[in-house]
Amino acid sequence: MKEVVITADSTCDLPIDIIEKYNIIITPLTILLGSESYKDGVNVFPKDIYEHVDKTGELPKTAAVSPAEYYELFEEQTKAGKSVVHIGLSSAISSSYQNACIAASEFDDVYCIDSKSLCMGMGLLVLKACDFRKKGYDAKKIANRVNSLVPKVSTTFVLDSLEYLHKGGRCSGVAKFSANVLGIKPSIAVDPKVGNLDVAKKYRGKIDVVYKQYVSDCLKDVGKIDTSRIVIANSGGVSPEVISFAKGVIAGKANFGEIITADAGCTISSHCGPRTFAIFYIKK
Repeated sequence: MKEVVITADSTCDLPIDIIEKYNIIITPLTILLGSESYKDGVNVFPKDIYEHVDKTGELPKTAAVSPAEYYELFEEQTKAGKSVVHIGLSSAISSSYQNACIAASEFDDVYCIDSKSLCMGMGLLVLKACDFRKKGYDAKKIANRVNSLVPKVSTTFVLDSLEYLHKGGRCSGVAKFSANVLGIKPSIAVDPKVGNLDVAKKYRGKIDVVYKQYVSDCLKDVGKIDTSRIVIANSGGVSPEVISFAKGVIAGKANFGEIITADAGCTISSHCGPRTFAIFYIKK
């Protein structure tokens, strides 16, 4: 049986040690800061984005991985006698998945999966693909199994501010003003059926209190969660005390096989800004 290579868009936000451990190949999206072009997670990071926004008042732009870039990667792997399972950023958010499919159509043993998610919601699917590979499944079976998990991924996060969403045209000035006046901190969820974003809940109060309420809400139905892995992620600026609180709640609720802490990458940071906090898991 052919060796299976797992590839994923950089928007999966997997920590570098996990990428190396599982030998995952990452395809970086392009981040545009003014007239300069960078590769996500290679030569640009969230701190660079925040500095750019503070300095210019303008959000960066993101560009999908091109079909040519995917083609080059898939060709290299298949010529080496390997098959490929690629997990892409939600097709409702980016054209990267469609571009990967265009490239994959030229090969017999490349399978593309629309994660219908982002950040470590994607990352959990990538890790499941690695688990299935370890069990000896071929690429087609891995892709089928991962596809069956897509609707079960819980991808939610809490925003400290609507500033970045407002700058990006995803939040009206009135909504931003109202949220600021009322102290509203929205929780955003990804619809696992279509992969788009929507407000799931509105919290009020100081942000550290909101974070803790959000953690409790995420874990209230712990019996419905796949306890093999769970992820705590943030886009920078969330206090260590909040992270420790989240770990404590998670550990107290169930015996999770792995509790991963991760940093949100450039895509989440570009759209949501600093102090965005998230819990990701897969439902049973």
